[in-house]
Amino acid sequence: MQALGAAPAQPVGAPASGSPSGSAGTLPVPSLQEVLKRAEKKAPQVRLGTAALDVSRSGFVNAKRPPLGNPYFELVGQHGNNGATNGISYIGTFWLPIELVGQRGKRIAEAEAYVSLHQKTLDQAEAAALGEAVSAYGAVVVAAERLRVLEEVLRNSKTTADLYEARLQAGDAILRDATIARVEHAKNQVLLQDAHGRMAVAFTDLSRLTGERYDSVATPSLHPPDFTMDGYLAKGEKELAPAIAAAEAEAQYYGSQSDRLQRESWGNFQLMLVGGRGDQGEVRLGAGVAYELPAFRANQGEIARADAERLRAQTERSIRQSYIDTRISGVVQQYKQLQKAHEVLSQVALPAANEAVEAAQATLQAGKDDWFIVLMTRRDQAMLKLQSLDLIERQWWLLGELVHLTGDLP
Repeated sequence: MQALGAAPAQPVGAPASGSPSGSAGTLPVPSLQEVLKRAEKKAPQVRLGTAALDVSRSGFVNAKRPPLGNPYFELVGQHGNNGATNGISYIGTFWLPIELVGQRGKRIAEAEAYVSLHQKTLDQAEAAALGEAVSAYGAVVVAAERLRVLEEVLRNSKTTADLYEARLQAGDAILRDATIARVEHAKNQVLLQDAHGRMAVAFTDLSRLTGERYDSVATPSLHPPDFTMDGYLAKGEKELAPAIAAAEAEAQYYGSQSDRLQRESWGNFQLMLVGGRGDQGEVRLGAGVAYELPAFRANQGEIARADAERLRAQTERSIRQSYIDTRISGVVQQYKQLQKAHEVLSQVALPAANEAVEAAQATLQAGKDDWFIVLMTRRDQAMLKLQSLDLIERQWWLLGELVHLTGDLP
């Protein structure tokens, strides 16, 4: 992902629950670029996919074996009565199965398709891990900023509540205003505790994907990276989405399996070498071939199953293609709408709220208003800031969804 390696700044945010700041084994969240590098290697689904890929390569051991079966021997002895034979006659036969119709090549092709299937499945797991990492990173940085905003809001609401309580005791305020101030302060305490919980969950998700424990945020990048949506989608159209490529590789694997079963249904030729002692004690030698005719048993059930699995995988590919195209279209529309909503908040609503707070404070200092108006304007300002953070967090989630679906980073 481009333009994601912002230099670390001073850690911000709050420690995750159960992970005090500075404790052993914890560290600040690095830049998004570093988080993605770690997730691409250490995410659980990637590690499992890598292990499965290693296992799939073991299929080459059998596929590349020589085109010879295990030899076996047959020894038969006979003896006739009344002097019909000179001692015991015996004959031994040596059998060696030989593959002569390309079974080995079909086995190797199937093994290669099996490895390719697991490679595509690993690509799908990496795309999922990167998408989750983008979303989790966005949740962490937004949670840290949400904590900062709510801590500031809590300080202001406590100051207001204390002021109204003092004025109430002095008889300079009514009980209604003092009660509203206490309720506002209590509500902000609840919001702050909820924000601590959400940040703990965000740290946990990010730790699960990267294999590292984090206790604070050390990067100032709050907004998702800037990129051109049309260019990003055009880049994704050049290659199949990981989920689609995995379904296509599965169909190819079952097709290779069907080819191998059909070829093996022809059976093997048997080379026969015969040697022994005849009825009169003479030496007997001979050679021959044997072949099993696939008249009644020709892997019919196995071939039918492989063909059915191939059709099922092709159907799954078509379904995934339709779903991903539709889902990407919906995510892109949501992302663009959130961008517009955030622009309105950041360029119109928040500046207006800031001006309202300044105007209310100026009016209060002039003695023409009371703290109740300041309280209301500050509350509106805080709610707009929190709403702006919710929009940003949603953008991060949608960007992660796009990465998951396309397998491409902006």
